Formats: sequence, structure tokens, C-alpha cells
Amino acid sequence: MEGERDDIQFHFGKAFRHLKRTERDMVRKVTDKLTSQINSTLSLETLRHLLGTGGIGASVTSLWKKRASTIPTATPAQIDAVLNPLFAYFDENFAIMKQTLTKATMDAVMARLWKEVLMVIEHLLVPPLSEKPSQQRPLTRKELDIVYRWLDLLFAFFNAKDDSGEQLGVPAETLKSPKWHELASLNFFYFEDTNSLIRESERMAAATAQRAQQALQQQNQQQNRLSAPAALGASLGSASAFASMGTIRRGKSIMMSRNLGTMRKAKEAKRREAQADPSDDMILRILRMRPEAAHYLKERHRQKERQAATAAAALIVKNSVTQGWNAGGGPAFSGNFGRNNLPRR
Repeated sequence: MEGERDDIQFHFGKAFRHLKRTERDMVRKVTDKLTSQINSTLSLETLRHLLGTGGIGASVTSLWKKRASTIPTATPAQIDAVLNPLFAYFDENFAIMKQTLTKATMDAVMARLWKEVLMVIEHLLVPPLSEKPSQQRPLTRKELDIVYRWLDLLFAFFNAKDDSGEQLGVPAETLKSPKWHELASLNFFYFEDTNSLIRESERMAAATAQRAQQALQQQNQQQNRLSAPAALGASLGSASAFASMGTIRRGKSIMMSRNLGTMRKAKEAKRREAQADPSDDMILRILRMRPEAAHYLKERHRQKERQAATAAAALIVKNSVTQGWNAGGGPAFSGNFGRNNLPRR
């Protein structure tokens, strides 16, 4: 019998995956050399230097407070000028890469750089997710406005619209990733009081648990529909009965990643799922900077661990049922087959 490895598409898919893996490694090495400039520009030290708070600027500000009732704030021109060295650095490197890279690879480099920008801004706003309180202090309103002003400028730079409105850079759909949406929601919740944040987190947690329960019920109903009647055992002698059973559907297989079409479909499905399933992780990261929310953080962390354990157990049961069906030990064989899959007399 011919197997999967006898199909020419298998070997084409294998070669395609090797090429895509090499491209990803190259893109990662290129972006790793550019992230140091991003980290040095989008930093807390830059914010403090711009506003004159922290270090020597703090002592100067304290002296200024004694002589004036108001402290001069940074102008929009000064805020925008902070990113000029970063933009010049990007333009210089992008001009070189545009001569040596293909359009698709160039877009991949810019998309990954945009991902790095979002991660740097995220770490600037909130600490990593954990069940323990954090020593990181929240930003002030002025600092937060400056950070989101930088985010808007960087979005416009990577999108690169011309005067006619044509997008010459990364498409806006790619830039508005799930991480970008999380940062947008973070701006809404950042200065909410602790009790409101806890109530919103509880609401999101309840909605997530309800969706997980509904997904589990739909999975069980689908398995019940796939369970064949006992009369199917009479037709096992034909090859078509075995051919219709299928095999285990693996997400990471050569045939599932044999070309750009299948990979884009999987990525788009994952993207829609991430945007349609809001999480309270950002709220929990804000609460890490609120000492009064330490007890809730511990309780929420335990709840998430229980939910993860339940989801893992459900996945094990699903895989076991699927493997039993593909091995011939499913419900479809219970009619004419007995113990150890031996035919009944």
C-alpha cells in the first residue's frame, strides 16, 4: 500500500518547510541586530530624560518646584524628536535590505521588528504576568500619553502611507495584531481603580470559562455524531470502509505546512481565535503594580492552573478517543468485534 511518504507532495512539502525554516532563522538574526536600538530608544530612561524626572533631572525638578508653581512639560515636537534617531537607523538599514532581500522577506523582517516594538512598549507599561506583586511602578498620565504617542508614530512609520493613501510598508491588518489590540485595551484600563479592575477580571474569567465549557460540549457532541452505528461492522470487509476513517489530524505535519496557502490559513485562524477570545492577562499585569491586589492575584493564578489542568485532561481524552477510532477500537467496531478486536462468533 502507498503511504504518505510515497506522495510527491510530501517531499515538496518537506523541502518547502526547510526553506521556510531557513528564512525564519535569517529574519530572526537580522532583527536581533536591530532590537538593541529599539530598547535604548523606547526606555524608561528616555521618558525620564524627556520629562526631567529621575537622576539629576529629579534634583533639578525639585529645585524648580521651589521657584515655580508649574513644571514645563515636553512639547509635541520634543516627543516626536526622540524617535528621529530610531527612524534614521531604520531607514539606513531598510535601504540596504531592500536591495538584497525579496519583497516577502523584507515584509517579514519589518513585521518581526514591529512585534519587537510592541513587546518593548508592553514591558515599559506593565510587568510580566505572575501571581506575585511587582516592584515596578506604574507610569504617570504624561508618561503614558508619550508612550502611546510613540506607538502611533511607529505604526505610521511601519505602515508607510504615501500622499495618495497607498500602504507602501507593512499592511495595517498585520500591524493591528492581537498584541496591538491588547495594548489598546491596556490604555483604557491603566488608571482604573483596583476594585473595578478586579470586577472586570472576574467577568472576563467567567466568560472564558463559559466559552471553554461550550467548546467542550460541542466537542463531545461532535464525537457522538462521529461514532458509527454497530451495523457498520458488516461492511468492514471492503477497503472503502477503512479509507473513509481518515487519520489523526496533526497541526504540525509536513502535509499541513506544504505550501504558503495552508500556512496562511492556519495563521489566520489562530489570529481570529486570539482576537475573539479576550483575556484578562493585561488586567492582571496592571494589578501586579497594585499592592492591595496581592490576594486576588494568588487566587486568580490558582484558578487559571485548575482551568489549564482541566483543558489538558480534556485534550488527552480527545486524543485517546481519536487514536482508538483510527486504530480500529472505536465504537464502530463494537458490534461485530469483541475483546482484543477479535471477530465475534
